[in-house]
Amino acid sequence: MEIKELDLETRNKIYSHTKSILRKYQKGIITGKLTADKFANNILCDEYINEILDEELVNEEAFKTSYVEYINTLIHIQNENLAVSRKRKKEKSKPVPSNVSQTIKLKNLLHDEGYDLVIPLQYLNGNDMDSIIKYIETGKIELGNERIYNYIRKTNIN
Repeated sequence: MEIKELDLETRNKIYSHTKSILRKYQKGIITGKLTADKFANNILCDEYINEILDEELVNEEAFKTSYVEYINTLIHIQNENLAVSRKRKKEKSKPVPSNVSQTIKLKNLLHDEGYDLVIPLQYLNGNDMDSIIKYIETGKIELGNERIYNYIRKTNIN
């Protein structure tokens, strides 16, 4: 089994845990001293991961390989975000906000499908909105973008 085949709740827990560890060792990642292989081996030995996943799954080679690829994806996203952030600081620009049609589409879709936003709409950028729309329409979230799972919740309609 690969990481992308896990349910969204489990993937979100793994994402949060992995992301916090990657942030902690950000400098080593940037310099290239710490690789995805090292992270995967250390994280998969962690007690928290063993509480989430079955031990047999953690020991599968296919899962380990997919987890290394997943960590590489997260590292790539983190490095891109850092580069964009540094560039913005130099240029003193703000992130590009979402467009009006995108906002309206998201609001209508949330209402029609019975979802609520957990965070204010103004904090979402265009990519976040696209990801939420895709999740609501397809039920799938791209690897490395699991944070949007925490941005919405199903409305309790009785």
